[in-house]
Amino acid sequence: MLRKLGVGTLGAGVAGGTYVYFKAKKELGEDALSRQWQYNRVAFPVISEYKWTEAKCEILPKFLPSIFPPVTDEEERAMFEVLHRKHAKSMFDIFMKLGGFFYKNGQKVASNNGGVVPQYYIDMFQPFLNDIPARDPADVRAVMEAELGCKREQVFSSFDEKPIGCASIGQAHRATLKSTGERVVVKVQNPEAERTFKGDVYTLKWLVDAFAPQISPAFEEISLQFATEFDYQGECANAIEIRKNLAASPFKNLVRVPKMHEQLCTKKMMVMEEIYPSTPLHDALNDQAERMAKQQGITKDEFIKIETAKLEKLQLENAAGGKAVQGLSAETFDKYIKLQKAKRGVLGLWRKAFNYTIGLALPKALKYDLAADDVMIPLNTAKIVDDLLAIHGYECLINGCFNADPHPGNVLFLDGKLALIDYGQVKRLTDKERLMMSKTFVLLEAAMKVDPKTDPKVDPEVHQRAKASVAKSMYDMGLRTKDNKVDAHYEMATVYYGRMDLAWTYPRNLLQWTDHIQEVDPLKSLDHAKFFVMIINATMMLRGLGSMLMQDRNLATCWAPYARQNLKANGTLAEVEAEIKSWSKA
Repeated sequence: MLRKLGVGTLGAGVAGGTYVYFKAKKELGEDALSRQWQYNRVAFPVISEYKWTEAKCEILPKFLPSIFPPVTDEEERAMFEVLHRKHAKSMFDIFMKLGGFFYKNGQKVASNNGGVVPQYYIDMFQPFLNDIPARDPADVRAVMEAELGCKREQVFSSFDEKPIGCASIGQAHRATLKSTGERVVVKVQNPEAERTFKGDVYTLKWLVDAFAPQISPAFEEISLQFATEFDYQGECANAIEIRKNLAASPFKNLVRVPKMHEQLCTKKMMVMEEIYPSTPLHDALNDQAERMAKQQGITKDEFIKIETAKLEKLQLENAAGGKAVQGLSAETFDKYIKLQKAKRGVLGLWRKAFNYTIGLALPKALKYDLAADDVMIPLNTAKIVDDLLAIHGYECLINGCFNADPHPGNVLFLDGKLALIDYGQVKRLTDKERLMMSKTFVLLEAAMKVDPKTDPKVDPEVHQRAKASVAKSMYDMGLRTKDNKVDAHYEMATVYYGRMDLAWTYPRNLLQWTDHIQEVDPLKSLDHAKFFVMIINATMMLRGLGSMLMQDRNLATCWAPYARQNLKANGTLAEVEAEIKSWSKA
């Protein structure tokens, strides 16, 4: 039976591969076909081995236990860990070799987008955040001068050939404006990026359709949104709008968005103020890990491995009890930071006093190194996560204009403040969409409080009524599944717009949960709810960052205040609150 199944699967694979080959050749050309072949040659065997291992652990033991004995969760994790170590490097290499849209997806892996990427892949893919190969300086100059219509030196008095960052579409360089002497950053597009984009999307899309059909509609929308990044004039307009919105928001003293030099922005070149001095968040976190490892006398890799193991253990221990892993609060971090600063000050005074009194009579080797910085002042990671979620909640529900790509490389850390950059993937919501989203968040926040996962003693009838309200709200926003089951719509709401930590999805991790939802009630269409996708994409990045920092968050709790503000401004808050009260009526 298994042999026949294998032959049938192989035949279908050959037929499908042949179809894809000729279709790609006809629609996209030889170059796209070559890139597709290079990627599939590496990726198809890797994905197949992952899916086969998943089947051996979760599906086949149910039907053929004599051949495939059941495995424990620990044994399954060990089997997948072997695969991670076996395949992460080959996947990294092919992503880095092909570039283009693969760079963007590499960034998502490195950023732990969605909080589900194995740590081994996160570590392996870190270069996609800040170490993508730079292009030839002559090519950069050629693009700039074609866009400017003159020699580069006529506009910039200085231009640093070494880029400060390279990404999927372009790379950024420091420069100085000749007219004003202002420090700026110049973003220059890779002329090949747009040409290869369509073929890269096609390549990834058919693999998504084959191996993860539940995310196929979302992948299509993300790809369409990404395509807008090839127009830097559009990105310039996005940044101007969001800068203006945030300047009039409660976050005006908390966050900076670079000023754009609109007159110098073209389709393939963009000029903006340099946020200086600042550090990309992923660099600041990496530096902190380095220092913490040094204090313990181990390498950074060893430190990360130990901390990751601790986090996984905590997640599993807490999961059965329904509790998310919660690190220190922002307030506790602040207190600790103040103590560390005081300690650094006292220690510095003591060292100076010693060196200039007793130390005067001692050899240099016995004096204190006054330049030593061995008292670490940690980042307030709780506040960073809180602030990022709050800012994006305000952008979505109040402004209706938000950055859908807030990975750590697009977040700069500036003397306790945040600076947000890169507005190629900005999404706008209509007033109707903001109102529907706001209603869902208010209902969801209340519904999760009367969910048995939160309160085992809750009245089942109250839970059912709450669940039905949330499910209807999701349907009204445009969510369509095969059978439109209340349980499926409610569960999707709680994960995509609430909690996605292991304690909530237990006993499944998030990837297993998506498979579970696909089995229960497959997603049918997002045609009427495409705005779902980019909100989920952005918030999963932010919550994934929180998960890495032991700062899991319930998105519904974080965004409910802005949802209420929007509903109140439109005169519909009382109606939603009345619906919530009705759940408890006999």
